[in-house]
Amino acid sequence: MTLRAFLSGLGLSVLATMAQAEGWTVSDLGSLDTREECMRRAEATIDSYRAVYGGSGFTGRSEWTIGGYDLRGDVVDALIICPIEAGLAAPFLIVFNSDSDNDARGLVAERLEEIWDQQLAGDGAVPSETK
Repeated sequence: MTLRAFLSGLGLSVLATMAQAEGWTVSDLGSLDTREECMRRAEATIDSYRAVYGGSGFTGRSEWTIGGYDLRGDVVDALIICPIEAGLAAPFLIVFNSDSDNDARGLVAERLEEIWDQQLAGDGAVPSETK
């Protein structure tokens, strides 16, 4: 499946659920050499987020997605998607909230991006809860 086809399908899904959804944050996470590396980093990102910020939800997995559910109560979920585009993994992050607290959704997205970036930098550090 190409990234364009996936995003088209996602757009239709968003339109279908617009009445229920309060907000979405979508972030481009760059590119990686392989899907396997992308999936490993995606799972480590969600695991690190939970280790630092808590969250009693669960992590869902497919062949090319990692979902972190209930990252702030049961209303903020995140999905890191690892499609292949032009021979590289082209990961992106989608964070969704079903309530009206868009600031909380933005904060969760920022935290996940920070953890992802720290992994790419290779320092292995997990951010402290200071924000």
